[in-house]
Amino acid sequence: MNRRTPLDNCREMLVSQLLILGEEKRTFLDAYFDVRNPERVQLDKQLTAYTDRVEQLLAGPDELLSSVVLIGSQIELEYADFHTSDKLTIVMPEEADPDEGLISFLSPVGRQLLLGEKGELRAISTPSGSMRIRIADIQWAFEQSSELVQADEAKQNPLEGLTQGGTNHAL
Repeated sequence: MNRRTPLDNCREMLVSQLLILGEEKRTFLDAYFDVRNPERVQLDKQLTAYTDRVEQLLAGPDELLSSVVLIGSQIELEYADFHTSDKLTIVMPEEADPDEGLISFLSPVGRQLLLGEKGELRAISTPSGSMRIRIADIQWAFEQSSELVQADEAKQNPLEGLTQGGTNHAL
């Protein structure tokens, strides 16, 4: 009898991310950044920090998986200065749809939220200026939508169809 939980799917997704962003990091970076782009070096360092953190989380208890903003996290943000909140899901670039709240981890806002911790207050820069946000809650998007679980089980290659040097990764 197969007793899979949503967190089992999250763990599988994180292992897949380790493969793409760790072992195949150069191919991933080539798909989005020119070799001469200084932003590539910065992202390379951020991906190393991300994969190191994911490895730590995978070695720990399930509860830790919802304590840090990772790719696949649905986060509730509270805008400290405006007393409003919003929900965003941090996704791989090819899944991004800002109108639906699906934010690429490569976007300026996605990069600033990645690896944030539940309860943390952060100042993030946006095109309209800097704002203070608090990461009020972190859940796995897979816990929220069975459609996403089915898409993950399809095991599509996330690098398929990417072109070298693409720039469509902003928020």
